[in-house]
Amino acid sequence: MKPVPFRDVHLDFHTSGLILDVGADFDPEEFGRTFAEAHVNSVCVFARCHHGYCYYPTKIGTPHPGLTRPDLLGDMIKALRAFNISPGVYTTVVWDELTSQLHPEWRQVTIDKTFIGGECAGWKWLCMNTPYAEWVEDHVREVLSGYSFDRLFVDIVMQWQDGCACDYCLADMEKSGLDPKSPSDRRLEAMRVRSRFIESIARVVREYDPELPVYFNRPWPLSAHLEATLRRDLSHYGYMIIESLPSGFWGYNHFPLLAHYFMHKGIPAESHTGRFHTSWGDFGGLKNQAALEYECLRIVSRGIRCGVGDQLHPRGRLEPSTYKLIGSVYKQIESLEPWLVDTEPVAEIGIVTAVGTGPEGVLETDQTSEEGAMRMLMELGHQFLIVDEWDDLSRFRLLILPDHVYLSDGLVDKLDRFLDQGGKIVASHASGRRLKSDICPLSGWPARWTGESRYSVNYLRPVSRKLGPDIEEYDYVLYDPAASVEALSGANVLATIIEPYFERTAAHFCSHRQTPPARDSGRPAVLETESIAYFAAPIFRAYRRFGNLVYKLLVRNAINRLMPNPMLRHNLPSTAEVAVRRQGNNYVVHLLHYVPQRRADIDTVEDALPLTDVQLGLHAYGTGAYLVPEREELAVRHKDGYTYVTIPVVKGHAHIMLEAEPSP
Repeated sequence: MKPVPFRDVHLDFHTSGLILDVGADFDPEEFGRTFAEAHVNSVCVFARCHHGYCYYPTKIGTPHPGLTRPDLLGDMIKALRAFNISPGVYTTVVWDELTSQLHPEWRQVTIDKTFIGGECAGWKWLCMNTPYAEWVEDHVREVLSGYSFDRLFVDIVMQWQDGCACDYCLADMEKSGLDPKSPSDRRLEAMRVRSRFIESIARVVREYDPELPVYFNRPWPLSAHLEATLRRDLSHYGYMIIESLPSGFWGYNHFPLLAHYFMHKGIPAESHTGRFHTSWGDFGGLKNQAALEYECLRIVSRGIRCGVGDQLHPRGRLEPSTYKLIGSVYKQIESLEPWLVDTEPVAEIGIVTAVGTGPEGVLETDQTSEEGAMRMLMELGHQFLIVDEWDDLSRFRLLILPDHVYLSDGLVDKLDRFLDQGGKIVASHASGRRLKSDICPLSGWPARWTGESRYSVNYLRPVSRKLGPDIEEYDYVLYDPAASVEALSGANVLATIIEPYFERTAAHFCSHRQTPPARDSGRPAVLETESIAYFAAPIFRAYRRFGNLVYKLLVRNAINRLMPNPMLRHNLPSTAEVAVRRQGNNYVVHLLHYVPQRRADIDTVEDALPLTDVQLGLHAYGTGAYLVPEREELAVRHKDGYTYVTIPVVKGHAHIMLEAEPSP
């Protein structure tokens, strides 16, 4: 496959047919030079937009009625090639306003036959199970036969989350034995429609150019359900993109969650943020420089290619201020690239996801527990990946099973082998059980599940300071119901569940919030063996929802007991992010310190906050260390198998190369 460059701009151009001066100010030389001077080496330009118009001479679709240059697409590709910038081409699928108006019979509908998609200032949804799919195939053939480019981005490849019930989908469900009245069956049908469409377009692309990478943009929730996970379609992808504009609805948790899942899947990955203050189409909204710097650096520090979203003005001229901003960040990334390419993640903890496999329904997509575990590990500085049961678990020293990891036969076998080989597990709440079973099939499991607590709020009481440092003798509130469990042979009880006086109701309540603690239930809240730590509460979901520091400290201490010599030691605050990657025998440590704040209705970053006297220790024998790209040498010292360095000042970000001897 053709390579995916590191510094991309995704150039949106969703332009209403009411605008009649489209491309009037386009200057090919200025267009290409603006990108080149901003250190951009890849641009995705547009063949067709969400309004349904094409920007090239087309026999399949409809040219934009206001287009002043008949082949704006071709002119953009030529302009980019002239400056040695790699062009990608964009087209849309499900959102197409013009086709929705011309062919309402191709639209997605709900089970009660109402159209899906806004009727006023909102995109209407076309169904990929109708003849529209064949129309898109013809459009893609036309673009592939008419132009030479390096990547194809196929956008909005998705059916409605609760499934389409158009006549075509209903007929399909009847053939497959699916029940249209079942939301789960409709979602299953939607995923199968999407997969068939992806396969058909990928086949068309391979007919024209087997080496052309194609990406199909769709929602990427974590899922361990085989038909919902990316694995079903991955063979048809030439590269992956994580679309994650933090100031849009994605937020700052979204990118790292998916990055730590995708970055070890063996496929080139890119992530999009945006130059927009809010989200796509925010004309006149320019992101704070510190925010764009942070977002781009956290992408590349994970070995992922960086993409910044922009939207071209209808008249076709790039905004100089936008590319001054992008250039200031991409210049830094270009200088770091020798230490970004050909690296792999260093991870000793795996967060096991089972989203979509629980009793709530096979296609449930709540990933709050995984986000809570991710936040804890990031704030503690641990190096981790997010995995599912099809991944290699033997690479990790410790696995986290957050709150709802029910065990399939395959996962039981893998976890048994993992424990036999000396691996450790931290689990919580329902994790470790089979569906509809009270017994964990893993040998040495510390708890037997006996049901849910009869109270919506419980308390956790430490036993004789067994929970480790920073945990006081106190009844800590558990805002979510805990599982009711019994300790099994060999398990050490570290904390117990304390019950309130009564359940809070309209007729029985005390004070403003939860009822106070009253009595020890005698049931364990925390259990531990030499290999497993178990929390009866859904502690990871609770941390994501409530941010109670003690939940993180409980998990921190459990990890420290089970894995006392982590890969990385440091004196960083919890606001810092640190990523360790291996490059050959050496290690590259990326350190970021930008602190998103909720100052309005969105999270924002305005300042890069300096850190002083930062000390990092890697569990490896380092022969030398230096800051990159400055190549400023750092003194190294060795103690207890660790190599330590001190960075006097970190101004927002620092990157350290540790030259190490090969492992024996």
